[in-house]
Amino acid sequence: MSWILPVLAAWALLAVPGLVLLRAVGARVPVPWGVAPVVTVLLVVGLGGLFHIVRIPWSAGTVLAATTGICALAVLLRRARCRRRRGAGRHLAERCEDADRRHRDDRPRTAAVTAVGALGGLAVVAAATRRMGGISTLNGSYDSFFHLSAIATIRDGGDAFLTTALVDIYGAPTYYPVVFDALAALLPWDPIPAANALLLAMLAASPSAVGAMLMMLAPAGRAGVAPAVLATAASTLFLSVPAMGLVMGLWPIVLGALCLPVAIGAVLRLLEGRHGGLAPTAVIGHGALILGTALAHPSMLFSAAVVAGLRLLAGGVLRILEGRYRRGALQVAAALTAAASFVLVSEVVLGGMDLTRSTQGPGEVLWEILVDSPRIPVIGAPLWPVAAVWLLALLGAAVALRGREAVGITAATGVVAAVVLGIATQVDSPLAAALVNPWYGARERIAPLMMCLLLLLLARGMRALSGVAGGRAHALLAPTGALLVVLTVIAGVLAPSRLPLMGSLAYTAYGVQLSPYVTPEERAFIERTAAELPQDAVVLADPLDGAPLYWSIGGIETVFPTMSQPLTPEAALLARYAPRVDEPQANAHAEVCAAAAQIGPTHLYRDTSEHNGRAMNPEVSARWSGVHDISPHRLTLVAEDGPYALYELDLAC
Repeated sequence: MSWILPVLAAWALLAVPGLVLLRAVGARVPVPWGVAPVVTVLLVVGLGGLFHIVRIPWSAGTVLAATTGICALAVLLRRARCRRRRGAGRHLAERCEDADRRHRDDRPRTAAVTAVGALGGLAVVAAATRRMGGISTLNGSYDSFFHLSAIATIRDGGDAFLTTALVDIYGAPTYYPVVFDALAALLPWDPIPAANALLLAMLAASPSAVGAMLMMLAPAGRAGVAPAVLATAASTLFLSVPAMGLVMGLWPIVLGALCLPVAIGAVLRLLEGRHGGLAPTAVIGHGALILGTALAHPSMLFSAAVVAGLRLLAGGVLRILEGRYRRGALQVAAALTAAASFVLVSEVVLGGMDLTRSTQGPGEVLWEILVDSPRIPVIGAPLWPVAAVWLLALLGAAVALRGREAVGITAATGVVAAVVLGIATQVDSPLAAALVNPWYGARERIAPLMMCLLLLLLARGMRALSGVAGGRAHALLAPTGALLVVLTVIAGVLAPSRLPLMGSLAYTAYGVQLSPYVTPEERAFIERTAAELPQDAVVLADPLDGAPLYWSIGGIETVFPTMSQPLTPEAALLARYAPRVDEPQANAHAEVCAAAAQIGPTHLYRDTSEHNGRAMNPEVSARWSGVHDISPHRLTLVAEDGPYALYELDLAC
């Protein structure tokens, strides 16, 4: 299957519901295609909760009907509000007309940024898919198996609520940011192509989201258009977000990173004190964008919180320098209190989540952070892709500091904070752990914060170059800077050692970066045998052997649908002590028998190839040691293909 149609369909699913709702409520936002995914997230979460309460199944038809109804209601309420305003007096009506006129005048600017964002996103997708194989190629990363099972679970159960969608996986109501999985469940393809299409759609939409942030904060008029266009294009040079999606299978984080630029723009607009502040409806709208980002993935809320705290701090310091000591001191105190609360909440609520420390030295870590190279050994860390970005960003920071510009100073200090947080992921201390817990101690999850703020500074630097007065040499500064960015973007997208290589690592180039949890031959065996099993079959296996695919691509329930540790007491008993059904004298024999009767496994799958779970990760695979040791007399061979075998299983006591 070609990737073009599925990706375009997934992109439409990601953006069109939010775009239609934005139009329905009359929201005047720059680059609506960049803002729309955040609104779609809000819509998905709201509908997931509503459907759960009134017991409506989660499906494309019900979501389409509900979205249509919500948008129609929004249009009616908006028209009623406009009629009330016209009746309230000429002044309010004129204000509405002025706002509409300004919005129409902005359309050429936003169209340019939108076009560049769309082209940049499609270029990223085209480069990544060069070595991915087809849209149905399985991503062999650890996390992808969880999300494929989550998509299948939502489809089977018809529930997309944040705490109950994955009850069949967790065994009890448990919060999880399931928006990615809920959206993928609506696409009309099997879980693998649906997940791949939505992942690629998110990568395609990311430059437009960056463009939306830049236009939210750009000066009025034409001065901010060219810098925003260049910064939007430059967003394609950063690799951490594509790496999290293409190589690591961290798809909900990628959705959060897609929403983050809009949240940063909303935070800075909310905290901007000039121009008399925002209207109440605008405050609500910006707050909704921040909420949508948090619902996409909570870690991105902490990234937005870093920006908010630094904006408070920068504003307070600037007020003190202007002689407004009391208000400035209050702002500084509020920022420092917020920082202390951040650390305290992280330590108490999120303790122990800094799970991804590597063995690299501090110099190597710092360099990889600065050039945004993910922790993937075969991906190089050259300076050239981001050299122009850093040069223009440093210029933008210098101009902002000199002009005492609060947004620019916030962006500059935010870049420093992001770098410090990235380094803290490697520091073994309680304070460092508390700082990075919200991002699971992974610098790739912190990197989108640095990317967004660097691009804000790049745009400021380009505006500074464009405003330089002088002779012919000065007139060439802005075109030279723009040309340097454009050439770097083209080279960065086309370079075979970047996006094309990254697109292959978890899809077609097994062995370069990771060993496959499922080879193409094993996947074919699982699909074939799943099609032959009865619908009420339940497959037992070590999930590291690829058995989750029985559920996600075969539609057959598995005892362990993810490669996480057993999540219920009954499943844990079966994983460790299944052979005790033949040992009446053993401890917990009765409990194991009761667990087997409750779960009801009917078949056992085994992989004895070189890529089996025990060979690849014996420590983790030991969690399912009992599954490996089930006695042969309990098994009847159903199908076999080399090292792959499916047995009928009888665990009755």
